[in-house]
Amino acid sequence: MKPYSMSRVLLAALLAVVCVETTAALADDAANLKIIEYYRRKSNLPPEVEAKITGVSDSKIPGAKIATLTMTRGGQTQEIQILMSPDGKYVVFGEVEDVTSDPFKAIAAKLTTQGSPAKGPKDAKVTIVEFSDFQCPYCARAHQTMSEQVMKEYDGKVKLVYKNFPLGFHPWAEPAALATACAFEQDPDAFWKLYDYFFQNQQQLNPQNVKEKATEALKGTKVDMAKWNDCVDNKKTLAKIKADMAEGSSVGVTGTPAFIINGRKISGAQPFQNFKAVIDDELQRSGGKS
Repeated sequence: MKPYSMSRVLLAALLAVVCVETTAALADDAANLKIIEYYRRKSNLPPEVEAKITGVSDSKIPGAKIATLTMTRGGQTQEIQILMSPDGKYVVFGEVEDVTSDPFKAIAAKLTTQGSPAKGPKDAKVTIVEFSDFQCPYCARAHQTMSEQVMKEYDGKVKLVYKNFPLGFHPWAEPAALATACAFEQDPDAFWKLYDYFFQNQQQLNPQNVKEKATEALKGTKVDMAKWNDCVDNKKTLAKIKADMAEGSSVGVTGTPAFIINGRKISGAQPFQNFKAVIDDELQRSGGKS
């Protein structure tokens, strides 16, 4: 075979491979768009929610694929794992789970507790991570359950960690979060004073007076008010608040209040008995007494 003929053969083979790969990519794109269109209708996603599928790879289930469906709106992101047939015709919206493993260990591992307001023993067998919004009425109800029942019933056995998750449609939620985060940087006790104050006085607060009310509530604390004002006015803790929100989204928090108890999520203003059931189970599993 002449040299130029061999080159033509190699070129043809290369073009054939590229053609097959391009066709496969186009097929995958079409399947992904079909899945997104289906999920939009199924879940009534509003038009402003951007959705995309990424990370398509082989599943642990032979012959199936896994991927991540990511939805974004207003800076907030939610991810859902999907399981699908190779052609994308059949899809399960949910994670593939190994029933021989601890289903909550991976969730708990995504949460950081250092650098966040916390009360209770550092070595507590049960850690409750609270994602909340100071303007949310359901959060105020949950705060009452948490402070008056859960933390009293399990005094010395449970650690509570707070994470800010201000919702965009609550106009004074973010300013309140900034106020508490700036107070925490100087005096952890001052954070908890504001925490209680905001939840107990929601009806008296609005976007215009939230800073003034916080200033009054901080009297008698160790907070240097000049530094606090500079922190609040220049939103110096906003990055930390955004990090809290991103962390919450990574473990499935989409609204407030949400509580992650050793990796187990309780959403909404649930009654005390619902918290008690999970906490007692976790204490027993860890060898502690309920």
